[in-house]
Amino acid sequence: MNRNVDMGGYDGGVWNMVFAGSTGAPESHCSNQGGNPITNEKTAPVVVEKPYIVMDGSSFKLMVPRPEFNKVGHTPGFDNADEIDFD
Repeated sequence: MNRNVDMGGYDGGVWNMVFAGSTGAPESHCSNQGGNPITNEKTAPVVVEKPYIVMDGSSFKLMVPRPEFNKVGHTPGFDNADEIDFD
C-alpha cells in the first residue's frame, strides 16, 4: 500500500499492490495476466495525518494536521497543521 507518494518509477512488487494519490504509480489492472494485480486510485479522497510534536526554541508545540481532500502527492513543507502551544 502506497499513499500520497511521489514515485520516480515503479519496478514491480508483490501480489495486490495498491496506490492512492501517488504520482508515478502504474495503471490499475486485474488478474495476474501481464503482471500482478494493481489498484491505483488517482487521489486519496480524505487524508488526516497524525499529530506530532515540534520544539520551537525552548518550548514544545503540538502540530495537528488539517484534513486534505482529493490529495495527490506529498504535503510540501509540512505547512498544513494548526499549532497548539503546550503553555
